[in-house]
Amino acid sequence: MVHTAGMYPYFIGSGVLLEAGANAAAVPATLHAQTDALLASSVRAAAVDFEGVGQTDLARLLVVAAGWTSSAFERVVMAPLRARGAATLADVLAALALAAGGGTVHLFSGWLPDPSLVDALAAQGVTLIAHPLASIERAALITGQRSRSPLAA
Repeated sequence: MVHTAGMYPYFIGSGVLLEAGANAAAVPATLHAQTDALLASSVRAAAVDFEGVGQTDLARLLVVAAGWTSSAFERVVMAPLRARGAATLADVLAALALAAGGGTVHLFSGWLPDPSLVDALAAQGVTLIAHPLASIERAALITGQRSRSPLAA
């Protein structure tokens, strides 16, 4: 969903803030991200790393689908991933991109994805487009109650 408040286009989506590791968690979240109009209108699925400096150091990742509700995201994306018991970063991003339609996920981060991630996604029919985190000019992140997830990263 794209919302334009005055001249400021926003990408608005719901999903989860994922925490990796032994205490894996999936926290319902909604993102309002101000970016340029063309980018805001083309993003259906996004992954945002606000903190990391590299893919190997990834601890938290926000994954959202444009125009979705948190409950729809839980039902369509998270429930099938939880049923698997464990998921890689590629599994999560592929599930997001395919569920949101279009087979593309936009990654906003301060790092470039490893070629192995790009290849793993391509093998599942998903294109990963990397953007610098700075392409999000402003962001509001709203998170809900923590819900511990049996999904291990």
